[in-house]
Amino acid sequence: MILLRMLLPLSAALCAGPALAQDGFPLTLENCGTEITLEAPAQRIFMVNSDAIPLLSAVGGLDRVVARTSEPLEGIYDPAIYEALAEIPLITSETNATGGAVISIESILDAEPDLVLAPENAVDRALLAQAGIATYSPPAYCDSPAFDTAQPAGFERVTDEVATYGAMLGLGAAAEEANAALTADLDRLEARPQRDAARAAAIYVWSGGQQLSPYGAQSMITPIFAAAGLENVYADMPERVFDVSVEDLLDRDPETVVLLYSSGAPETQINAFTAIPSLAGLQAVQEGRVVALPFPFTDPPSPLSVEGAERLSQELDALQ
Repeated sequence: MILLRMLLPLSAALCAGPALAQDGFPLTLENCGTEITLEAPAQRIFMVNSDAIPLLSAVGGLDRVVARTSEPLEGIYDPAIYEALAEIPLITSETNATGGAVISIESILDAEPDLVLAPENAVDRALLAQAGIATYSPPAYCDSPAFDTAQPAGFERVTDEVATYGAMLGLGAAAEEANAALTADLDRLEARPQRDAARAAAIYVWSGGQQLSPYGAQSMITPIFAAAGLENVYADMPERVFDVSVEDLLDRDPETVVLLYSSGAPETQINAFTAIPSLAGLQAVQEGRVVALPFPFTDPPSPLSVEGAERLSQELDALQ
């Protein structure tokens, strides 16, 4: 059983996390091929994009965010989290080619943070370091991630991140508690009746269907699909995400397509995809097996990735 194979190694590792001095400072850890040092638990956090929200929430550190650059997708978090975010100043930023925020060094310095949470290409890490400010980026977005890219992604990346956030904020006990809860959630997923594995693809659609970006072995789609009883038709691709032609997708002809989206309604995503003339011959389109999942439930690894496996399973159950 695919899910059992994915989860069995986690029993001993989920709550352990990376080998970080969670209770001792200064704290030094490697991130994106660079060593960063925190002299004390981070108390003033500048958050670029929304990737860190579920991790900060998991360890109880969301109240330490002093500035942010984006609004999270609606319907992802509990109302209390949206209310807390509404109290945090929203800083104007530019948008890069993939829709992420790019923020000026001046805007960051004005907020006087001691930790910046941002994708690797969104800020100038070297300039911030010169100003005495540490920068931490999601390893999944790093050009030089800390994890072994020879191995496909697994749920242990989620709990490693929770443990890392606990260490950076001096909240190691809260991180351990969060990881114990995640372990229980994964155990419940494993205990679900398993459906016959269907060949599937997770795709982000750009420019009205002109650009198709599926997710491969290094994406959290790997364990999420396994937990939901799906087989990724792009599991042979070592990249996290990449572009393919319509012809390539038709050749692989997945039985199920999972559309990942960052705005709008799921029905809109599904209707737009199934209306693309060149995809009419796709098995998933012909059999009505196209579902939509908000992108935050996948990458980068976070507690939302675990919830994403449950949500995807529910979407698939509705197709039966």
